[in-house]
Amino acid sequence: MGTAVANDTENNEEPETGWRATVNRLSPVFLRPAKPKAAPDSAVEPSVAVTDEDKRRAIVGLDPLERKIGLLGAGLAALIAVTTTLPFVLNPKTAVNQSLAPVKAHICSNKAFTYDKATNKCNGKVVYSLAHWEFALVLLLLFALALFVTVRIGRRAPVGFTALMTGLAYETQVGVLGLPFIAAGGWLLIRAFRVQRYGSPTATKANPTGERRPPPTRTERPTRQKQKKKKGSAPTGPAPNKRYTPKTPQRKRPVSPPPES
Repeated sequence: MGTAVANDTENNEEPETGWRATVNRLSPVFLRPAKPKAAPDSAVEPSVAVTDEDKRRAIVGLDPLERKIGLLGAGLAALIAVTTTLPFVLNPKTAVNQSLAPVKAHICSNKAFTYDKATNKCNGKVVYSLAHWEFALVLLLLFALALFVTVRIGRRAPVGFTALMTGLAYETQVGVLGLPFIAAGGWLLIRAFRVQRYGSPTATKANPTGERRPPPTRTERPTRQKQKKKKGSAPTGPAPNKRYTPKTPQRKRPVSPPPES
């Protein structure tokens, strides 16, 4: 019993005090080993190299902006086709205004039409059959569907051609509503031509690569204060003329001595 107590007292070390205790407490904080660094970038798997076929697809195919414009145009074409022809399909007896050229001598082919001298046209109202409006509705929807399909294919030139033809077809049926499609189709065809000639849709003759260049820096014009600093304390008057010769000084006559008294 006494031996066990003695061993316990020997194992229990006295707590350290003073500067040694302070050093032992701070050493784990300041002398802690550094954390292992993250693996270098070389450990990451390298990306797959871009092939020439991928580059060609990126150049010839539609970019995100062109794709959005194409999908928006297809939806707009379908909306215009439905809103301009469906009311006449539901009510084919609705008369529409129409203008025709006169036959000759200001005579209209249709007696119900009246001649207008200002426009040189024969104006009147016409009632078309149901088959006419159904054919117009189906035709306009087919153009909208063709535009959507070409956008899904993702080739720039077919989308531009389809948009141009859609605009021409819509212009004959709904007038000025076909102009946005003509403008979009022409824009896409121009970009396709640039790709074929320069290899980039944004390239031009002045910039064949199509890369954005910073604007040229303008040379700084010296201000009046800078010009004054450059001149310093130089005289502002005219420079002396080298051809000028100064006058020769006149000789003084010798003074005669006073007479002796």
